[in-house]
Amino acid sequence: MEQATPGKTQARIGIIGGSGTYRLPGATVQATVDVDTPYGPPSGPVTLAEVAGRTVAFLPRHGGGHTLPPQKINYRANMWALKSLGVEGVISSSAVGGLREGFGPETFVVTDQLIDRTWGRADTFYDGTAAEGVLPAGVQHLPAAEPFCPALRTHLNAALAAQNLPSAPEGTVVVINGPRFSTKAESAWYVTGGADIISMTQYPEPVLAAELNMGFANLAFITDSDTGHDGSDPVTADAVFARLKSVQHNILAVLEAAIAAIGDNYAPRTLVDPGAVDRIMALPVSREGVTAR
Repeated sequence: MEQATPGKTQARIGIIGGSGTYRLPGATVQATVDVDTPYGPPSGPVTLAEVAGRTVAFLPRHGGGHTLPPQKINYRANMWALKSLGVEGVISSSAVGGLREGFGPETFVVTDQLIDRTWGRADTFYDGTAAEGVLPAGVQHLPAAEPFCPALRTHLNAALAAQNLPSAPEGTVVVINGPRFSTKAESAWYVTGGADIISMTQYPEPVLAAELNMGFANLAFITDSDTGHDGSDPVTADAVFARLKSVQHNILAVLEAAIAAIGDNYAPRTLVDPGAVDRIMALPVSREGVTAR
């Protein structure tokens, strides 16, 4: 196990593996690094591996053995860790439920909008945290009308088409806190609000990435019809993991194809003052995280 070198670019593309995706089978592993952050430990060590001819930084969202429930994931530490390795664009995978017709099980979705229904999650880097010797990052208001990176979404959609997989090129995800699944009344309410699919982890990842001027795109795979609006049985964890196991090769193939298509000229949107981002990245690291003052 290596210790990350602060400020050294080791990978321009990051992958956050969702439920069922805890490693990159077939990829050539170059190193496994521990990354200390100002916010405490990330979900686990970051694997630097060669995918489609380029080095990527891979981090399993729930930890290597799915030990972290969605509401306990250290989202800020995960994003800071990837940024510290030089990552400019992040592609995540996630398991989701389908809420309406056209978003049935075994369909991929390249999400373009989100509705946040979580609570209690640290969802911004610009919360007034300061440290001795580092200028304050100040108040930053993120433009979030388009929370997912359009360029990375284009590559995911092209990869899905090339693999001839059933998919929706866009979709709105409602994000709930978990770890429980929804009631029928809640699912019906989310549909009236415009949601197509439902997740427990797609907030605050996109906005935290954007706050560090990293692009972010999500490859969602529908494992179930949530509370069974289509006549199917309501979702269970066992059903989710069984369906995920059968589709891992497709998820990895799409990720690889999308990464191969990302050119060296890829540049994420600059949505936050770069100077403020630099000050966040200059905060001192520790296993426990810094204390706001």
